[in-house]
Amino acid sequence: MSKKKYKHWEKETSNDEMPLNWSHKHDFPIDEIWGTYHTLARLIVPRLQAFKALDKHGYAPDFNNMQEWNKAIQKMIDAFELLKYSGSVQSKQDQETIKEGLNLFCKNFCNIRD
Repeated sequence: MSKKKYKHWEKETSNDEMPLNWSHKHDFPIDEIWGTYHTLARLIVPRLQAFKALDKHGYAPDFNNMQEWNKAIQKMIDAFELLKYSGSVQSKQDQETIKEGLNLFCKNFCNIRD
């Protein structure tokens, strides 16, 4: 096996082994890594809010009009708002809100554009 020395690695390793001290500590704050979904939710919410407020030229194919599309976008926003700072315990209602919003986000991801 060939040996490579990577920038963040302090020792040479084979291609398929990772040293114990390898870390992204210089790339991202560790709390953003541990709670990646919180970090992504905090990035997604303001962009969805801006997209919803945009005077759009159309709506996703699964919707009949702009009002339905904006309602779906709001459900996505609501889901990510709950995920921004949520702990591991959520009410049944919050879990349903998150599930519905994330399903809409996944299904319509490529339509979140104008």
